[in-house]
Amino acid sequence: MTIPSSSSSCPDYAEYAKVFHGPASSGPLKLPFQRPIEACRTFTSKVIDQVVDFVASKIVNADLARLFTNTFPNTLDTTVSQTACLTNQTNSCHPLTFLITGDINAMWLRDSVNQLMPYLNYIQQDYSLKRLFLGTIYMQAHFISIDPYANAFHPPDNIQQWSTMQTPNPYQHQGLSPGSVPQVYEYKWEIDSLASFFSLSFQYWQTTQDRSFVDSPIWMNAVEKTIDLLRNEQHGTFDPNTGKVLPVDERFSQTTDRPTETQFQDGRGQPIKQTGMIRTLFRPSDDACVFPFFVPGNAMMSVELDHINQLIHDKNATLADQASQLSKDIREAIFKYAVVDLPDHGKVFAYEVDGYGAQLIMDDANVPSLLSLPLLGFVPMDDPIYQNTRRLVLSKGNPYYYQGPNMAGIGGPHVPLNYAWPMSQIVRIMTSTDDTEIKESLDLLLRSTDGTGLIHESINVFETPNGKESYSRSWFAWANGLFGQAIIRLSNEKPHLLT
Repeated sequence: MTIPSSSSSCPDYAEYAKVFHGPASSGPLKLPFQRPIEACRTFTSKVIDQVVDFVASKIVNADLARLFTNTFPNTLDTTVSQTACLTNQTNSCHPLTFLITGDINAMWLRDSVNQLMPYLNYIQQDYSLKRLFLGTIYMQAHFISIDPYANAFHPPDNIQQWSTMQTPNPYQHQGLSPGSVPQVYEYKWEIDSLASFFSLSFQYWQTTQDRSFVDSPIWMNAVEKTIDLLRNEQHGTFDPNTGKVLPVDERFSQTTDRPTETQFQDGRGQPIKQTGMIRTLFRPSDDACVFPFFVPGNAMMSVELDHINQLIHDKNATLADQASQLSKDIREAIFKYAVVDLPDHGKVFAYEVDGYGAQLIMDDANVPSLLSLPLLGFVPMDDPIYQNTRRLVLSKGNPYYYQGPNMAGIGGPHVPLNYAWPMSQIVRIMTSTDDTEIKESLDLLLRSTDGTGLIHESINVFETPNGKESYSRSWFAWANGLFGQAIIRLSNEKPHLLT
């Protein structure tokens, strides 16, 4: 492993990613080679480079092999912004890792976890890669201790200042406006951000059997703050006895010309009835929820609370039991309040609900999504309610499903209408056992790059705007890595689709 020092001679990858770099692939699309030169890569792992070469050599389609080569290592190549590994009182390493999302110079809790996940199965073969994961766990624990409602954070001026094993003085969130705390990049309360922190901690432990971080007061403080927050956000809008409005810790309101960037009712969101689910104000797209019970995020949190129960039970049985009860409450509430019987589709999961009977029937491409429920571990792929939901969200029954000559897939309010996210086709692959469907998605993804050889945030399904790219975001590491992850899975489970 090497982490090159920053160099002014290295180009801005957001611009680098837009233009052709040779040699071209030998396939009909002639896709460029978009990995930075080695001196400009932000993290180099020989193990991952070997995986790239081996898997690409097994892919007959030269364009598909090139797309995999460009995308799978993209997080390591371009987004490892800062790292530190200082010794603590016991002379052991306390690592920290700051990952940017790509063309946005900030670290999202959700994105950074998903950016790393493609490399999880290789961390036992590369100690530095393993330390990168552990450093992300600690970095996120620090962030959550500052403010568990925040979803994204600025790069630290000096990452070594964070490298202490002492429990930080936690910032007490009191619903302050965006920008109130200098470390916070965005104050949007997204339930999946905290679920992602739990997921990374659990999957790292399952893969390595290393749970040294559980003994860290910083990590345990973050878990305690998360459990406290979730229990606090389980109540409804009104006191069931007096009818008075209950206080909330989290509000988000700002002046904006985009309704998705602010919230109803002076920042507290639409009224909700207590159900057992957790109130959240924003989706993983960073767009405002219409109804504050965001179902995919609650489903993910239910799964991860059970994982945290397993991880900490012999360390803090009381906290573990609270996590287990929350997990059960959420799951039962989803099946009670968020399953809808539609005339044309049967029983499906709603995207958002309020507990009073209002339901939002749609899906957004960002994970967690309804399409991704089996990947989250909430239901098996053959669950009948999920299968009905899957058919719905991948059809015109979903108002954000688009289909045109350039692309097809699920979009969302975060981008213009008729812009589908390639991420939805990747998740379609990862939730399918049908060879024909998988091949169709691979073909769409190959044609979605606009000749750049990278996976973008979204793509215009009909036509290229005059003088503009047909896509949004030239550099989106999460989507690149997820595509690479899907190809790795196919190479293990369905290698005949790549040969």
